Amino acid sequence: MGTVAFLGINLTVLASAGGVAFVFAFLSRNVVEDMLNGILILWTDRYAIGDFIQIGNISGLVENMNIYITQIRGGGGRLVTIPNGKISIVENLTRDWSRFEFKIEIAYDADVRKALNIINQVSEEIQNDPTWKDKIIEPASILGVDSISHQGILIQVWIKTQAMQQWAVGREYRLRVKEAFEAAGIALGVPHQEVRYQAHQSMQSMNN
Repeated sequence: MGTVAFLGINLTVLASAGGVAFVFAFLSRNVVEDMLNGILILWTDRYAIGDFIQIGNISGLVENMNIYITQIRGGGGRLVTIPNGKISIVENLTRDWSRFEFKIEIAYDADVRKALNIINQVSEEIQNDPTWKDKIIEPASILGVDSISHQGILIQVWIKTQAMQQWAVGREYRLRVKEAFEAAGIALGVPHQEVRYQAHQSMQSMNN
C-alpha cells in the first residue's frame, strides 16, 4: 500500500481499471463462446432461416441468425434473441418434413373399432383431396388405442406432411374427425367419478 502511495497511483483508478478489464475479459469469453457455437451450428446445419425450432421453452420461426446470435419470431410476434453460446439442444420441427400428431379420447363405452374405421376413412379422404394431397407425404399411421383410463379411450394418429404444413393439415383433420364422429354418434371421453355412501352402523340401528 505504501509503495502504491509513494508511486502516486490512485487506488480508485486502479480498482476501476481492474473492474473494466474484468468486464472486458468476461464479455470477450462470452463473445468467443457465442462465435464458436455459432460456427458449429452453421457447420452441422442444425437449423436455417425459415425453420420452426424450439430451444428450451422458446419456440418460433428462425428469422435471423449469424455466428453470434439466433433470432426467433415467436407467438404474438415476439422476436427473441438468443446468444449462440446458450444454445445446446435444438428441436427442429420443419427440417425436410414435419409430422402432425393427432390424439383423441373417445368415451369408455364407445365402439372403438367403429371409431378406428372412421378415422381411417377420414385419413384416406383428406389424403385424396386435391386441396390437401400435395401437403401429405404418405398415408396416415393409425397407431390405434394408446391408453385406457376412467376418462375414456385414447386413440393416436401420425400424419407425415411437407415441412411447415403440419398445422394446416392438423386443423383440417381435426375438423373432419369431429364432424364424422358427430354423424356416427361417437362420444368423446369425459371424466367419471364414482361416489359411494355407507351409513354408519349406529345410524342404521337408530333408524330401526
